[in-house]
Amino acid sequence: MRTTRFWKSLDGLTDAATDAREWRARLGPEWPVAAPLLRSTGGLATSIACPSPGGTGCPRRVVRHDDGSIRAVCGESPRICDDLDLARDDIAILGLDRPKLIRAVAVALSLSERPAATNAGAVIEIGTHEVHAGRGFPVFLVVPGPWFGDGIESLAELVAVSRPKVLLTPTRRSLGAAATRYLDTIGVTRFALADVLVADDCHRLGVSQPVEVLFAALRAAVAEATDSADAGLVWPLPPDARWEEVTIVFVADEVINVSFRGQTRRFEPDQLGMKDARSGKPKRQWTYMKALARSGGLLPVDPPRVVKGHQKQKQELSGALRACFGIQDEPIPVHGRDYRARFVIRADDLDQGKPGQRQRKFADDA
Repeated sequence: MRTTRFWKSLDGLTDAATDAREWRARLGPEWPVAAPLLRSTGGLATSIACPSPGGTGCPRRVVRHDDGSIRAVCGESPRICDDLDLARDDIAILGLDRPKLIRAVAVALSLSERPAATNAGAVIEIGTHEVHAGRGFPVFLVVPGPWFGDGIESLAELVAVSRPKVLLTPTRRSLGAAATRYLDTIGVTRFALADVLVADDCHRLGVSQPVEVLFAALRAAVAEATDSADAGLVWPLPPDARWEEVTIVFVADEVINVSFRGQTRRFEPDQLGMKDARSGKPKRQWTYMKALARSGGLLPVDPPRVVKGHQKQKQELSGALRACFGIQDEPIPVHGRDYRARFVIRADDLDQGKPGQRQRKFADDA
């Protein structure tokens, strides 16, 4: 089912809010879809929309009587609209629940998760559509309402995003002509939610066509723009790849096997950018990774003795792993007092025949 009424209402309502009675009247059969995306503001309406808005006595004034009854009264003389008996729920002000809308749209479009927005700006980044792990384009949302105008100042932050980007609006007419020209100038691709989203039988939002088709041109642009960058990835993993799916096993001092979803590849330090070209020896990242493997993926944030550059080694290894495999999440986060690898890492073959040797040797150890 199309949800055109809902998106048009967001364009027409100031602050995307009005009384519950008007929401139901505007939305009709779309009410079950939109209701979960609205929240009570705590306010009550003091007037109710009229079917034939006219003079100074319009719209109908809400009168709350001492006995708890509520009526909407026409203020025109003679009266133009019928008085209405109302319930308290009818006059409750409901506004758009932006966090819920953002989550619903992000799920429907299969976007990566984003932290909750901390700014109060009109344009909000709601997620990323990834083509490969670490390679994609950001998706933004704006619900401008009737008084947004050209709004060019609010859109200026999009200039800072150099790669392809998408801006979602409720309808094609949400923004004025000047704003749309400006977006075209800075290379922003626009989609109207009224065009790309539909509701299923369970009243959940979904896409009108597969996202790979919807974003086909943008995906192609990202692939073209990142061909050279992808050359730096030793193994470009899919966009939904997680560190928890990766296993690294040292099979020799300068050889690791990396496994992901049933595939295994062999790497040496130079392939991962972890070998010093002058000395021919592995860099500190490789040494730290080997220490991490010998310790079963767990190393103290504060070693029992002072180790020069210990924390920097960890940071360098994290950066190198992201650069090699494209997964941008932190691969070795702090857990309590330790750095704990999110991936499985072992050095069993290195320790065979050496009982009790679980050394933690860092790059600056003697």
